[in-house]
Amino acid sequence: MSGENNLLNHPNWNAILQWSLRYQEEHRQNEVLQPIDKERQEFLNNVIGEMEGRNPAKEMSERIELLRKEDSGREECVEALEELAYSAEDMDEANDLYLMGGLHVCSAYIKNPDPELQGLACEVIAAAVQNNEKVANFATETFILGDLLKMTEPGKPLSVQTKALLAISCLVRGNANALAKFTELDGYTAPLNCALSKDKKLRCKALFFISSICLEDPSGQCERFHKENLHGQLFNRLETEAELPEDTSLVHTLRIIDLIAGQFPERTFPGNAEEILSELLRKLGSKDQREEEVKLCRSVLQKSKDAAVER
Repeated sequence: MSGENNLLNHPNWNAILQWSLRYQEEHRQNEVLQPIDKERQEFLNNVIGEMEGRNPAKEMSERIELLRKEDSGREECVEALEELAYSAEDMDEANDLYLMGGLHVCSAYIKNPDPELQGLACEVIAAAVQNNEKVANFATETFILGDLLKMTEPGKPLSVQTKALLAISCLVRGNANALAKFTELDGYTAPLNCALSKDKKLRCKALFFISSICLEDPSGQCERFHKENLHGQLFNRLETEAELPEDTSLVHTLRIIDLIAGQFPERTFPGNAEEILSELLRKLGSKDQREEEVKLCRSVLQKSKDAAVER
């Protein structure tokens, strides 16, 4: 007999139900209902009217057409891109964006000299490709990924770098075709540069992206990042950072080192690795809700000890 049937057949069930209903009625008797004021009524009527008469496909088409026109004002373009980024979070509307040629239009705005327009175009692409295989494959097969990679180069505005990396991450993570294209384009410089950025937000996004693709393809991706000595640079950061980061960058850092060490145990750890990791464990031990970091740090520390024995 299911738990639901047990509850329904409980001898006190009817009494509990009657008490609950009576309590609600008594409570509501004390409420004073106020009529809705005219301003609020007008607002609700307008909202309902807009929802009933809304045509998402038509609105999207109009925004794309506005972005195509050379004489459109900057603020109009900003608003259109913001609306497209919001709409593209819905899979059906992302498909409409693709079918209407909206991705081509947004890809042109990636190279616009205005950083705000560049960043918003990256946001539209990020929203459209995420968890959408059809749109992601289109972005992979065209020049979009290559253009996004160029937007992460040092010297580009920080906001553009951050949003371009977001779009790359949304496109490549969980998509074997996009990851293969990323590898073909030798896109590793982009996340590597961002992972060493002084900006915490950009650095955290880059570390998350790297740890994600290393999890998806440990042998292939870890080998490339190992060749670039990413593990060594991450150990340097662990050694020199006085305070524990408040974001998730430490989780991603330790996971990357753990994955690389799993593939290349004898060529990952600096001579003072155990000292660095033991000190990190000591810091983590005094902090609550850092269980994942502690677990990863212990895993890396054990791999370091095993590698020392092998040497």
